[in-house]
Parts: sequence; structure tokens; C-alpha cells
Amino acid sequence: MDFSIDSIFQSTAQTTVLLLAALTVTSCTLSGIEDDVNSTITDDDLEAASQILGESLSADNSGLILSLNDALTTVSSDGFSMVGAPQKSTEPTLQNDSGRGNESEYSYSYNPETGVHTVSFKRSIDRPLFSKEVTDTLKYMFTDNAGEFIDSPQAEQERIESINYYGYRDGSVETPRKTSSFIRKDTLLINGVSGASPILQIDGVHNGNGFLEVERPNGNILERSYQLEINFLNIEIDKELSQRGLEQGVTGTLSWEMIIDKNNNGNESTKTLRGTIEMNGDGTALLRFQSFLKIFQVNLDNGDVKDQDREFEGRVISVDPGRSSFTLRSGRQIFINEETDFDDDISSLSEVHRALENGHYIWAEGEGYPEGDRFIATEAEFEREEDDDGDDDDSSDNDLSEFEELVTSVNLQQGTFTITGEVVIRINEKTEFEDDSDYQSLQQVHDAIDQGLNVIAEGEAQILQDDNEADLMALEVSFENEEDEDDDSDDDDDDDENSENN
Repeated sequence: MDFSIDSIFQSTAQTTVLLLAALTVTSCTLSGIEDDVNSTITDDDLEAASQILGESLSADNSGLILSLNDALTTVSSDGFSMVGAPQKSTEPTLQNDSGRGNESEYSYSYNPETGVHTVSFKRSIDRPLFSKEVTDTLKYMFTDNAGEFIDSPQAEQERIESINYYGYRDGSVETPRKTSSFIRKDTLLINGVSGASPILQIDGVHNGNGFLEVERPNGNILERSYQLEINFLNIEIDKELSQRGLEQGVTGTLSWEMIIDKNNNGNESTKTLRGTIEMNGDGTALLRFQSFLKIFQVNLDNGDVKDQDREFEGRVISVDPGRSSFTLRSGRQIFINEETDFDDDISSLSEVHRALENGHYIWAEGEGYPEGDRFIATEAEFEREEDDDGDDDDSSDNDLSEFEELVTSVNLQQGTFTITGEVVIRINEKTEFEDDSDYQSLQQVHDAIDQGLNVIAEGEAQILQDDNEADLMALEVSFENEEDEDDDSDDDDDDDENSENN
């Protein structure tokens, strides 16, 4: 259900009342009918919905988390400044692919009668593995604890107690396996902005619609158009925790409803899905579906979605050596055994335990399987989350890209390999091959592909600016032989798709 931000702000005396009324009206169901969840929903529908929600939440994909960052920003004709930042600092703190700090065609206006500040701009990202083009129009009303308008929010940050925010985004995102186009609308009411409160309280609603197309590893295409509504139930942000990134301090629950449409050779189908999103307070969220047991986890930065039955990710808060387990911020407990493969520089739970005792933030991710009421990790990677102050080398985070894709060709003469048929990655003497990599050289990868094997390349690379033959330089890489069971799961997906078509 749509509404106009101008109508919300038209009465200066009743702005907050009107905003809350708009939120209440907008929170009605998209379908308008309190029916049961469609019994014909397939695994493909759940996968598509999880991908759409991952995008709609993530900062990199101009989702809800980016709106929270933009909402907590003071504006002027000179640009952005995060609330609480020094007045002269106009560089936003959010990095990577969100586009903050990379605005173009910026314009600003202020209406002193309504108290509404309006900014518009474009955010463009063009990387070898990720690109987006988004046009934004954002409206703000800053008020003090007496409800008075703040005409110069950057100069009077200490007076800001509440922020009324409306964001409208129209754009598209493309990766090697995904294309999407969208319109996203966020209306937020934020209280507790001043230093008097350690907690930000946020009420709001997100509305979105668009189209998503994803190419699966086996080449099949998953596509849906959609309408989405997300409502805030009890969202809070711990200001101290959010110093490491706003998504790190967000807790509470969102409810959502989505209508997805599929067109298969002229045969159209429409389904309604509902559920909740639990913010974990560590940059991840748990995605639940009404009437389904399957749970997904969303990375709020990049929108990556993990199936909880096979993967895990999150900040480690404790280690239990006696039970050979560790616990994530979400409350999920992960168990290890003698077969667990540890990646990277932390190779045991005792090292994780010592790092936590020394005050380090530890991020964990990996794969595994459920065994009774336990989740057993087959692979686990632990990383120390240090405060970024410029990196240890000459490259910034904005020059780095992570990849995990199918290798489509190898050029031994040039010392390169190609992923997804279009992105060329160079290897040199400084490239670090992971110890557990199935292949330890380009020659071995070349031979495996010649034998008809599928090889997945995973690693981190630096963007090359002046190289006519390659897009990226691999800093570290692992080449893995794709397991036959992955193909079996793809066949199951085909069966789901065929049953849906029939």
C-alpha cells in the first residue's frame, strides 16, 4: 500500500501523529486478505523469497540497512555527515558496495515552513563482480526534545532528538549470476538520537517491488517479480555496539509479507508468503517463513543468504571446550569434531577462546550438517574483526573483491583463470594458495577442467586498474572440485521447478 511523504509532512503541528498513522495504514497486508499460506509454495519459492529479502535488507543492495544509515545522517547543501560525527567530517562510515561516500548529481533543498530537508543523488558502483545504479530521493525532518524543527542539523547535531525519514530508491544490481531491478520505499521514525539515551528506538515500514533473476550453478534460471512489505515490531539500536557498524547494534523483530509472481511461457502463478526476520545484533538476521520449518540467515552487509541446515555465520560470543562447541550472537551453538576442517589463521577452539578473552571480536562462518539437535561443522573459519584504520597494505577495502564461482577457463601463458565466463583473475608469485585447496597450481586446475571436472575458485582479489588482460589480482585462492552431491541437489531443484510448472 503506497502513500505520499508530502502528505505525511504537510501539517507541521501533527507530523509525528501523521507519520505513525501512515505506518499503521501501510502495515495492512499486501493481499488484503488474512488467508492461510498458499499450500502450493515450493522450495523454489522459498529460495526466491529468501534472495529477495536478502537484497531488500542489505546495505550493499540499497536495502533497509542502508536506509537506517542514511536516516541517521545529517544533511546540508555540502553533503552527508553521520549523526554524532565531527561537523567538518562529511565522509560516511559505511564502506564497500553500499555507495555511501560515492554520491553524484547531489542536490539539496529545505522548506522552513514544513521542516523538511530533501536530498537527491545517484549512487553507482562498477566492479568486476558487482555493479549497481540507484537513484535516491531522501526526505528528513529533524526535531529537538520539544518538537521544534532543526533548520541546520549538521551545525546543531546535539539538539537532534528525533528524525522522521522517508527514502525512495529506484535502481538495479548485477552480479555474475544475478540481476535485479527494484523500487524501495522506507518510512522511519527514530527516537533517542541525542546523547541522553544509549538506545535508538525505531518504528517504520518498508515497501518494495521489483524483479529478480538468479542463475543457479547448474545453469537453470530462477526468476520472480514481487511486492514486499516489512514492518518494524520492536527494533532498537545499541549506540555503543553500532560504533563498529550500524548493523552490529540492530536487534528486534520485523514481520514481512511478500507476493511473488512467476511467468513460465505465458502461464502465470501468484503466491503469498509471510514470516519474520530476527535481527541478531552482529550484522546477521534470521529469516523465518510462516508454516515452514526452513530457516535462512542473511548477511546484512552484502545480502548473502545461507541455509541454516548447511551453513552458519556470525559473531562468536563464547566457547565451551568441554562440549567442543562455540556459540554465535544469534544463540546458535556449533559443534566441532575430529573431522572438522579449520581454515585460515585460527585453527582450534582454544585459540578462539583465548582471542575472546583478549577482547577480540571473532567472526565465524562455515558449513556442516544437523545431527539430532546439534549442528556439526565440517568446515569452520574464524577471523579476528579488527577496527579498520586503513589496512595493512597499500590497498583499501574498496579495492578488494571476494569471489566464489565456477572456473570456466584457464590461460597458462598469461597466468590467469576466468570465472563465470567473463571475469579474468590473475595469479602471481604473491598469490597464496590455501593449504586445503584441491589444486595447488593453475596447471592442475587446467588439467582438471580438461578432464571435464567442475572447479570452484574461492578467494580474495584486488581490482586491477591498468591491466588489459585481467580484471582482478588474486591475493589468496582455493580451488575445489565441485562435489557430485551438489549436482544431485540441483536435480532436486529441477524436480521442484518441473512440478511447479505442471
